[in-house]
Amino acid sequence: MRALADVFPAIAWIAPPNSVKLDELSTSGPSPSGTRKVDRIRVVLLGNNILIAQDSPEGPKLVFREGFTTRQTDGPMTRIKTDTGKIIAFTKDHNCGCGSRLRTWNPYGNSGIMMAESDPTE
Repeated sequence: MRALADVFPAIAWIAPPNSVKLDELSTSGPSPSGTRKVDRIRVVLLGNNILIAQDSPEGPKLVFREGFTTRQTDGPMTRIKTDTGKIIAFTKDHNCGCGSRLRTWNPYGNSGIMMAESDPTE
């Protein structure tokens, strides 16, 4: 499965279904009523799924996972419309993420995915 994005540290705004249109949610400026801001997270788009993890005292925890139907990239910001109609806008956070265990969290599981910049057989 191919990772479309892997952003850490990240910040996101999540809007409930039917509360805003995809292009109305932004990571800057005022956020619409009913949206929730989450920060100090790692966002991974893996196949047609969005995964959001947060650090906890026990280590990284997956706090959100859902399929998505629409992805829109606008500069450094990405917007997602999930299968249930939630709108998520996320971008890289300006904080360093120092001390977070999210940096070493493996969202790819043990499926044999190997990330490489070049072909090791060349």
